[in-house]
Amino acid sequence: MLLAIIGGLVCITMGALMYVPKMRNYKLFKPTSFFFIFEGIWILADYIFRQIFPDNVFMQAVHCIGLVILAVYFFICAFFSAKLPDKKMIKKRSFNKKSSDK
Repeated sequence: MLLAIIGGLVCITMGALMYVPKMRNYKLFKPTSFFFIFEGIWILADYIFRQIFPDNVFMQAVHCIGLVILAVYFFICAFFSAKLPDKKMIKKRSFNKKSSDK
């Protein structure tokens, strides 16, 4: 019991600490903080739910669906936050290749 409460509170605290201005320089701080907050809330809710309904697997389904949603969100954020190569540099590189081939 105590381990579930401590684990849930630590995850929620980590998620909240990701919003500190120093951590906002990290490109993927939002999806990471959402993951920690989701895990913390899920741990606490799962413990309570299993105490009331010990044989039910509803919370496991909630966890799997939540992880899929967070994984897609994390992938989208990572994809759009990646630096794309500068178009001028690409043109310059292709021009240099053509001139060196002669």
